[in-house]
Amino acid sequence: MHIGKNIAKIRELLGVKQESLAFTLKISQQTISKIEQTENLRENTVERIAIALGVSTSMIYKYSDQLLIDFLKEAISETGLPKEQTSMNLPILEKIIELYERLILLELEKAKLTN
Repeated sequence: MHIGKNIAKIRELLGVKQESLAFTLKISQQTISKIEQTENLRENTVERIAIALGVSTSMIYKYSDQLLIDFLKEAISETGLPKEQTSMNLPILEKIIELYERLILLELEKAKLTN
């Protein structure tokens, strides 16, 4: 498991730029780039990044596409709004989830065809 790559995937899927994450962590963008290229990171570094991204350290250590989709769905349900209002207030997030689920299915189909 490559922790830096997991961080990069999560950051990108959440729409966070390296510069924004660097600013939040008070480090340089180049340092974020190096972190994302590093396979193993110190626990306190992962904790700081998880807090900055608003995810758990577990999500970073055990990243999977499905785990992120579940996280996003939970974020929608935790708004406390009725389903109708949630859809009206978070259409972009719901669309991202829908498109990402489709992408996973296409990747699975592609893998079956190449085997």
